[in-house]
Amino acid sequence: MKTIDNLLNTDYLTDDELQEDLMEIHRLTVAECSKSKNISKLNAGVGVMSGLMNSTNAELGKKAIKTLLFLLYHNYPKVRTLSAQKLYTGLLAMEEHDQVIPGGEDAYEEFDTMISETDWTQDLKILNAETKVQMYAFFGHEAKLPVKK
Repeated sequence: MKTIDNLLNTDYLTDDELQEDLMEIHRLTVAECSKSKNISKLNAGVGVMSGLMNSTNAELGKKAIKTLLFLLYHNYPKVRTLSAQKLYTGLLAMEEHDQVIPGGEDAYEEFDTMISETDWTQDLKILNAETKVQMYAFFGHEAKLPVKK
C-alpha cells in the first residue's frame, strides 16, 4: 500500500486506462483495512485513499473521500489525525470543490474550519456527537452513528 501511495502521489497512476485498476485498488485497500488493528496498515490505507480522492474518475474520488470520512472516525487517534490531514490537504489541492462538496464555497469554508480546528485525538464519543453528522453532510453523505446501548 505504501508503494501505491507513492505512485499515486507522483501522478504515475493517472492514465484513463488505469481507472478500472484503481477502482480495484480502492476495493482491495478497503478490504485490507476493514477491521484491521495494524496502525501501519491503516495509515498506508489513508495514504492510498488520499491519492485516489483526486482521481480523474469522479466516482472513484467520491468513494475515496467516503472511505477517508470513515477513517476520520476510527478508534485510533493517530489514524483520525492522519485522515484529517490528508482530507484537508487533498481538498486544498482540488481546483473545484463543487463536485465533492455540494454546498459550494460556504460549505467548503465551514468544512475547512471544522477539520482544522477539531482536536482529532479527543475521545471518539465526543467527536461522533459533535462533528460526525455535519462532516458527512458536507460531502452529501449520511453518517451512521454508533448504536446506544
